[in-house]
Amino acid sequence: MTESPSAARPRAVTIGYWCWMVGAVLLIVSGLASAMLGTALPLIYQGAGVIVVLAGIGMAYVAGRTRTADPRFQRTGVALSMAIVLVVALASVTSLVDRLAAIALLPLIAGTVSIRSAAAQAWFDGEDGR
Repeated sequence: MTESPSAARPRAVTIGYWCWMVGAVLLIVSGLASAMLGTALPLIYQGAGVIVVLAGIGMAYVAGRTRTADPRFQRTGVALSMAIVLVVALASVTSLVDRLAAIALLPLIAGTVSIRSAAAQAWFDGEDGR
């Protein structure tokens, strides 16, 4: 097992992680509600719910791996977060996803801004004395 470098982890990384996790949980709950509770909904809405659940699970996994100071997962998290924001925003315009999924975009954006801060970048690049 690798050691967790939590002692040297900047606050911006912790904030970004928790924002991403909150966004992922909101996406999962929203997608499950659309996929499971919406039996009267057409199949396209249930399919969109399943896609939102998968996006939330992927975001949660990448967010967890970002805490290990691996810059590959940091870049993957930023890219996945922005891709989710784009797809869910377009899906919410066409009313394919509910409001909870649209609200989940706010913590995803906040987490991305936080994880891209100068202190976080120095930590991921190993320039903070680790």
